[in-house]
Amino acid sequence: MLTTFIRASRHQSATVAFGCLAAVAAPSWAQQGALTIYGIVDMGIAKSNDGTTPGSRLNGAGPADDWVVKAGNTSRIGFRASEDLGDGKYARFQIEHRFAMDTGTSSNANVFWLGRSVVALGSKSLGEVYAGREYSPAYWVALNVDPTAWSYVSQTGAAYTYANYTPVATSVEASNIRWANSVGYKSPQLGPVTFEASTGLGEGRRKRSEAANVQVKLGKLWGGLAYDGLDGDTNMALVGATYDLGFVRPSASFTTVKGGVNGAAKSLTFSALVPTGFGRVYGSFAELRPANGSDSRFMSGGAQYDLSKRTLIYGNVGSAKQVAQTRLTAFDFGMKHTF
Repeated sequence: MLTTFIRASRHQSATVAFGCLAAVAAPSWAQQGALTIYGIVDMGIAKSNDGTTPGSRLNGAGPADDWVVKAGNTSRIGFRASEDLGDGKYARFQIEHRFAMDTGTSSNANVFWLGRSVVALGSKSLGEVYAGREYSPAYWVALNVDPTAWSYVSQTGAAYTYANYTPVATSVEASNIRWANSVGYKSPQLGPVTFEASTGLGEGRRKRSEAANVQVKLGKLWGGLAYDGLDGDTNMALVGATYDLGFVRPSASFTTVKGGVNGAAKSLTFSALVPTGFGRVYGSFAELRPANGSDSRFMSGGAQYDLSKRTLIYGNVGSAKQVAQTRLTAFDFGMKHTF
């Protein structure tokens, strides 16, 4: 039934159907304490100037010199559940839909469960095997070095932490940080080390992807290595680190890319996150050096004010300058609620 439902959910009617299914299933799952309905609702206002630096060098930038209503962090609703199989073993699934709050439309017209659609079997001592649509292991290293968690116009995100790595066209793969048809393994905690590896089967549409990460946590120091690629000509390698000093958490990353839609590039990022009594403030500096010479530099800053454990307001500014182009600057402010 789950397979049938996931296929049906690609159609518009699936939104209503899943709501009914969740309502019926929730009581039995709730009795086991295993079903979670979660999500993010984010809505803000943003404005960019009329700089000629491409928007791909400033994630989140909107139309030139215009006000737009948009999310700083993509809104979503997800469903996840797990079952205790005894002796530390478990089974789980997770499905997640992404949508635009300002219009009510799906983030992607062709992939309803854009965020995730994955099932897994795991063990606390042996690790987890999963299959479905899932994030590339490389994404988790990239996410940890960006103080915004790839949100707002202040993010280093895809443009700099990922060095604009896009292995295949979006008509083939809807996201450059996830792979459909993935099969992967996540290790348990092995002292200070964890690792993850996956392959995304091409199924006649593209080459098979390979991705992996290794993460190490030694007290206040965290470090990560990651790889994602299709072959020797199209791939990305990333190294990142953070150090939590309590009053500030600096982070840095270095990325190299070969091939793909946007071509070869290298990038550097430096960021800092400062926890405050009201929330947090953060800032970043980054540099992207594509092989074609269209280098760009980026700087940003922002703040989050926590209204509660689930609700915050934010304000951010980001600015990028590509060689031979004028500076592109954007700001956003809005509210985010998690549930």
